[in-house]
Amino acid sequence: MEVDPTTRQDVTGGRVEQGIRILLGAASVYLILLLAYTTASRIGFPYELEWLEGWTVDSARRVLEGKSLFVAPSLEFVPYIYTPLYTYAAAGLAKILGIGFLAPRLISLASAAGCLALTFSLVRRETASVFAGLAAAGLLAGTYPLGGSWFDIARVDTLFLLFLLAAFRVMRSGASINLSVWGGVLMGLAYLTKQTALLPLVALTLYALFQLEGWNRIVLPAVSGAIIGGSTLLFTFMTNGWYYFYTVTVPRLHGFGREDMLVDYWTEDLGWTLVPAGLLGALHLLLLIREVGQGRSARFVFYATLTVSMIGAGWTSRLHGGGWWNVLQPAHAMLAILFGLGLCDLAKARRRIGGAALALYLVPAAQLGLVMYDPARHIPTAQDVADGDAFVAALREIDGEVYAPMHGYLPTLAGKQVFAHDGYLLTILRTGHRPVVSPLNAKFEEAFATQRFSAVVIDYEDYRFMNTLDAHYRFARELPGSFRPRIGPKRVPQKLYLPRGAGALLPGDRGPRSSSVPGSGGPARSRPFDRASSSRR
Repeated sequence: MEVDPTTRQDVTGGRVEQGIRILLGAASVYLILLLAYTTASRIGFPYELEWLEGWTVDSARRVLEGKSLFVAPSLEFVPYIYTPLYTYAAAGLAKILGIGFLAPRLISLASAAGCLALTFSLVRRETASVFAGLAAAGLLAGTYPLGGSWFDIARVDTLFLLFLLAAFRVMRSGASINLSVWGGVLMGLAYLTKQTALLPLVALTLYALFQLEGWNRIVLPAVSGAIIGGSTLLFTFMTNGWYYFYTVTVPRLHGFGREDMLVDYWTEDLGWTLVPAGLLGALHLLLLIREVGQGRSARFVFYATLTVSMIGAGWTSRLHGGGWWNVLQPAHAMLAILFGLGLCDLAKARRRIGGAALALYLVPAAQLGLVMYDPARHIPTAQDVADGDAFVAALREIDGEVYAPMHGYLPTLAGKQVFAHDGYLLTILRTGHRPVVSPLNAKFEEAFATQRFSAVVIDYEDYRFMNTLDAHYRFARELPGSFRPRIGPKRVPQKLYLPRGAGALLPGDRGPRSSSVPGSGGPARSRPFDRASSSRR
């Protein structure tokens, strides 16, 4: 009996498609394992992976000491501008594991695993396809270097993303009031981790208002609003207004200072690397429009509003002067979800138009290939450990108080007091809020003028108080090790400054160099920052 050629082509196409899907699945698993290997290889690194990690440790210790996180900025401590849930979680785990980088990094790493699981679960729920869910999780894992290799470090972003994705998953699990309550709680927790949650909250609120029924329409915004508003009022009262200043006023005063990001966000931050995912996502959203015409608009409203809010959250954050690549994580997560949903559309297309649709699988294959990376670029080496050891040892050898404004926690390892971190000091100073900025400037000017510190160690020479520092301190030498965090700006070696008029020099102190700026007594100024060098947001 002769087999119908069309049937033979369908069988052959089905086998080819199955082979392609196996290869794509294997690539997705590889990306997940690659992320696991990279993060596991550096979680125990004893020094900063990123220049503000030490501040997180200092803040967690402050919580364990019973001190407030939100106080008037001073020479000793400048709070950061995020809501405090991550810091309190880090402090809670540090109470068990001890103060250091491990506790907050473990929270971030567990959050990253949760983000991959939730991405898989959400896509699988929508498509009934393990393959599509696995591919979405694999792509999210592959965005690790695109987001600044941030998933596992002691910063707030990955826990924030975990709460967002958990809220999305809950809201797509059904339309009960209980689920809406949980969605509101999770969005409230997301805000208490990072204020960027407000944009996705608007998207979920629109979804609830237009797609749910009765009183259920207002449950999510009411619950999340009560958590956000209630916590803001309570913490503002408890901190004499400082909580509101740091979490609301400072972000508002920063404004949008990165006009280059109006275009560069799309062409460079997201760029060509994620174009295939964007194409599949756009295809899926276009296909969902057909459901709107059939009276089924829930999925389109849900994913369209979230796409705008999640990608928009990254864009608005990059438009701020301090926004670095970590703020792209919500956009990456949304593109990964749409990528998985779009893969299912390819399978449907092959069943409709036959073998010709197999060529469409080049799009997801290209996408997974584009996000492959070399883990060695992100894993600290033995030399990094040696450089950190040398830096801490050099601080330990200095008698008296040492101000190292670009490093949190590391002075503690050298037995020194930790002072305000320059990253968040600049965040406050750049607001131009005179009632706070003027006295804060005066405190630092006075500290240098009175030679409060036995030594000052700086990593970059466009330091805000450089003129005052030059006037009262002299360049002594570069510290050994030239320690640089693996993530973020690659600054010049650490420079040691000693008070002018000090008697004995430290071993290796050779005084001002011939390359000094005339009349400054310090080394030649440089501006090592590039467009991606600030990582405060």
